Amino acid sequence: MSEQPSASTQPGYDTSEPRARLIVVFGALTLAFLAVVILALQAYVDYARERQVFVRQIEPVSEDLRSLRAREDAELNSYGYVDREKGIVRIPIRQAMELVIRERGGDRAR
Repeated sequence: MSEQPSASTQPGYDTSEPRARLIVVFGALTLAFLAVVILALQAYVDYARERQVFVRQIEPVSEDLRSLRAREDAELNSYGYVDREKGIVRIPIRQAMELVIRERGGDRAR
Protein backbone atom coordinates (compact mmCIF):
# COMPACT_ATOMS: atom_id res chain seq x y z
CA MET A 1 0.00 0.00 0.00
CA SER A 2 1.45 3.17 -1.06
CA GLU A 3 0.63 6.37 0.70
CA GLN A 4 -0.26 8.96 -1.80
CA PRO A 5 -1.38 12.36 -0.64
CA SER A 6 -4.95 12.91 -1.34
CA ALA A 7 -6.48 16.19 -2.32
CA SER A 8 -8.26 16.46 1.01
CA THR A 9 -5.13 16.30 3.16
CA GLN A 10 -3.37 19.52 4.05
CA PRO A 11 0.37 20.04 3.64
CA GLY A 12 2.58 20.18 6.75
CA TYR A 13 3.13 23.93 6.58
CA ASP A 14 1.08 27.12 6.72
CA THR A 15 -0.32 27.98 3.34
CA SER A 16 -2.07 31.20 4.35
CA GLU A 17 -0.76 34.56 3.14
CA PRO A 18 0.91 36.85 5.68
CA ARG A 19 -1.20 39.76 6.86
CA ALA A 20 0.62 42.63 5.19
CA ARG A 21 -1.51 45.33 6.78
CA LEU A 22 -0.76 44.02 10.29
CA ILE A 23 2.98 43.87 9.55
CA VAL A 24 3.02 47.41 8.17
CA VAL A 25 1.06 48.77 11.16
CA PHE A 26 3.36 46.95 13.60
CA GLY A 27 6.46 48.29 11.82
CA ALA A 28 5.10 51.85 11.77
CA LEU A 29 4.20 51.70 15.47
CA THR A 30 7.66 50.34 16.27
CA LEU A 31 9.34 53.17 14.34
CA ALA A 32 7.12 55.76 16.00
CA PHE A 33 7.93 54.33 19.44
CA LEU A 34 11.66 54.42 18.67
CA ALA A 35 11.40 58.02 17.48
CA VAL A 36 9.61 59.02 20.70
CA VAL A 37 12.25 57.27 22.82
CA ILE A 38 15.09 58.95 20.92
CA LEU A 39 13.46 62.38 21.23
CA ALA A 40 12.79 61.84 24.93
CA LEU A 41 16.40 60.82 25.54
CA GLN A 42 17.67 63.84 23.62
CA ALA A 43 15.40 66.15 25.61
CA TYR A 44 16.64 64.61 28.86
CA VAL A 45 20.30 65.03 27.84
CA ASP A 46 19.66 68.68 26.86
CA TYR A 47 17.87 69.32 30.15
CA ALA A 48 20.66 67.70 32.17
CA ARG A 49 23.32 69.71 30.31
CA GLU A 50 21.46 73.00 30.84
CA ARG A 51 20.92 72.18 34.51
CA GLN A 52 24.62 71.43 34.94
CA VAL A 53 25.61 74.73 33.32
CA PHE A 54 23.06 76.58 35.45
CA VAL A 55 24.41 75.03 38.66
CA ARG A 56 27.99 75.86 37.72
CA GLN A 57 27.14 79.48 36.95
CA ILE A 58 25.40 80.15 40.24
CA GLU A 59 27.94 78.36 42.41
CA PRO A 60 28.93 80.40 45.43
CA VAL A 61 31.80 82.71 44.69
CA SER A 62 35.03 81.69 46.36
CA GLU A 63 36.32 83.68 49.31
CA ASP A 64 39.46 84.69 47.37
CA LEU A 65 37.38 86.18 44.56
CA ARG A 66 35.12 87.94 47.06
CA SER A 67 38.12 89.54 48.82
CA LEU A 68 39.70 90.53 45.47
CA ARG A 69 36.49 92.27 44.38
CA ALA A 70 36.25 94.05 47.73
CA ARG A 71 39.83 95.34 47.38
CA GLU A 72 39.18 96.46 43.79
CA ASP A 73 35.97 98.23 44.80
CA ALA A 74 37.79 99.95 47.65
CA GLU A 75 40.50 101.16 45.27
CA LEU A 76 38.03 102.32 42.63
CA ASN A 77 35.84 104.24 45.06
CA SER A 78 38.36 105.92 47.34
CA TYR A 79 41.12 108.49 47.41
CA GLY A 80 44.72 107.43 47.80
CA TYR A 81 48.28 107.82 46.66
CA VAL A 82 49.54 105.95 43.63
CA ASP A 83 53.07 107.34 44.08
CA ARG A 84 53.59 109.55 47.10
CA GLU A 85 57.06 110.74 46.03
CA LYS A 86 55.85 111.95 42.65
CA GLY A 87 52.60 113.32 44.04
CA ILE A 88 50.34 111.04 41.94
CA VAL A 89 46.98 110.45 43.57
CA ARG A 90 43.96 108.29 42.90
CA ILE A 91 40.41 109.64 42.95
CA PRO A 92 37.11 107.72 42.92
CA ILE A 93 36.20 106.41 39.47
CA ARG A 94 32.84 108.19 39.30
CA GLN A 95 34.47 111.53 40.02
CA ALA A 96 37.18 110.82 37.44
CA MET A 97 34.57 110.08 34.78
CA GLU A 98 32.71 113.29 35.56
CA LEU A 99 35.96 115.29 35.28
CA VAL A 100 36.74 113.74 31.90
CA ILE A 101 33.25 114.58 30.64
CA ARG A 102 33.57 118.19 31.80
CA GLU A 103 37.05 118.55 30.27
CA ARG A 104 35.86 117.28 26.89
CA GLY A 105 32.81 119.50 26.79
CA GLY A 106 30.19 117.00 27.88
CA ASP A 107 27.65 119.81 28.23
CA ARG A 108 27.15 119.87 24.44
CA ALA A 109 24.44 117.72 22.94
CA ARG A 110 25.80 114.94 20.81
